[in-house]
Amino acid sequence: MTDLMDLSEGARAAVRDAVSVPRSYQSREHIVRDGLEDTAVRVLLSGFACRYKYLPDGSRQITTFIVPGDICDFGFLSDSPASQSVVTLSHSTVGMVDLDRLAGIVEQYPEVMTAILRCAAIEHGATNELLVSLGGRNALHRVSHLLCEMHFRLNKAGLVREDGSFDLPLTQAELGEALGLSTVHVNRTVQVLRRLGLATWRDKVVTLPDPEGMRSLCSFDPGYLQAR
Repeated sequence: MTDLMDLSEGARAAVRDAVSVPRSYQSREHIVRDGLEDTAVRVLLSGFACRYKYLPDGSRQITTFIVPGDICDFGFLSDSPASQSVVTLSHSTVGMVDLDRLAGIVEQYPEVMTAILRCAAIEHGATNELLVSLGGRNALHRVSHLLCEMHFRLNKAGLVREDGSFDLPLTQAELGEALGLSTVHVNRTVQVLRRLGLATWRDKVVTLPDPEGMRSLCSFDPGYLQAR
């Protein structure tokens, strides 16, 4: 959150001091359950998570991937319970900020609320892009666009290596749950990207040797992931 705008030193310190002792979560453990009425803002400090919703037929739709620095749920902005569940995809740590304490920080440092709203706006933009993928992009463009997004977001968090590789601790089935594709279709698409020299995915590590070529393939424009 603090990377989205130039917060004053006082605001940064206030936010850091307000974060409770981080709680550790194992992989595939729930951080938030659908319907939870919380009194704290939960921030992913390390690891990887996703937000999802179960459908009546028992299938699961992943709607958002959550990376370090992201707020897990924005229900607190409207004083409403969580509308979706959040589960970790790797070992993760989560910090919590009590809502009453956050209100005091925002009163003293209004730019903190501006940063929170920008986080919400960026997540909304990412969800919209996922909807575009589900409704209008073919399998190759769906997968490549999401990998470009993950590369961009993780690079902003300092988690992309010099060779363009980054950890992506999810299965191809879980990627399919986000993109509306079967595991077999995801695997075939990843193999196409490998043959094109644009992406490899081995042992939960993705490498994009030619990020610009990958962006060009799927017309990826990261504007929706940047604060203005």
